[in-house]
Amino acid sequence: MAFPYRTILCPVDFDDNSLKALDRAAEIARHMNSKLALLHVIPIVLQPGEVPPPLSLYEDQHKAAEAKLASIAREKLVGLQYELHVYAGDVIGTISQLENQLQPDLLVMATHGRRGLARMFLGSVAEGVLRRAICPVLTIREEVHRQEAAA
Repeated sequence: MAFPYRTILCPVDFDDNSLKALDRAAEIARHMNSKLALLHVIPIVLQPGEVPPPLSLYEDQHKAAEAKLASIAREKLVGLQYELHVYAGDVIGTISQLENQLQPDLLVMATHGRRGLARMFLGSVAEGVLRRAICPVLTIREEVHRQEAAA
């Protein structure tokens, strides 16, 4: 791990919260003159014992994700060095594999902050990544309206 951070990995799933996490990652990258690695994972969810479908079935999704990620990068990462990665597979495993490959100094990602049954049924990608992380992880939680937080 280096400080200041030279490389920052930021997984993006295209929802508003992940784009806010990307904004924070870009802010840190600008401040530290870091390179950003953006990652989008096309999720492949398999039941136990199920055979994975051929990756060729995901070609259209892959091309669309590459185009969308490139568009977001052009809009949000002006003046920064960046690289784009799009893969299909298990989201947590793919993020961890790329982290091991790139050896980033920081990983910045969104978390939805779900609790209770919602977290149990929906799982937590952020938690899974945190458990496997080899570098510091900064999680950006979605904004909660003050009335919701008080409830």
